[in-house]
Amino acid sequence: LITLNGFYIGGYLCMSTHEFFLIKRTETQDEEFFKTFYRNRENHKDIIVDYITVDMKIFDYIHDSLTWIPCRIPSLPGMPKEIGINEIGVTLFDEHSASSLISIFTAWRDLFKNGPNIIEKRIFFDESEDTLSFERDDTIERFEKIISMSKQLSEGNYYIYHFGI
Repeated sequence: LITLNGFYIGGYLCMSTHEFFLIKRTETQDEEFFKTFYRNRENHKDIIVDYITVDMKIFDYIHDSLTWIPCRIPSLPGMPKEIGINEIGVTLFDEHSASSLISIFTAWRDLFKNGPNIIEKRIFFDESEDTLSFERDDTIERFEKIISMSKQLSEGNYYIYHFGI
């Protein structure tokens, strides 16, 4: 079942976009804050500095390279340090993530600059196939925004909070 904002898998609503919030770092942010930030984001507008979405199709296209980025997983006890984005949940990026985020999204941006207006990838499932496609220029703009947000992480005053599908 497809809805206006997402689709259902196993009874759970899955969003068709990945959301990235640049948020100010404060002394009161703890494990519980990051577990509930997305649900309570309307109450935290004062610390949300920037925001961007990335369509699931684009995310799927570049996914393998996103598994190389250092991060923290707020949904796990102690918010352990991990490598790789949590595609279906929450990922927290900090100053240790900045360099990888910047270089990976810069590489994809620069690669896509050489592509056609509509970027396509054929996907094969068992005996059927589908085409994943998205607009080049819109994607480049989104990546430039993520690069800009990531540059702000280096100072240690911000986080990027990712909410997956």
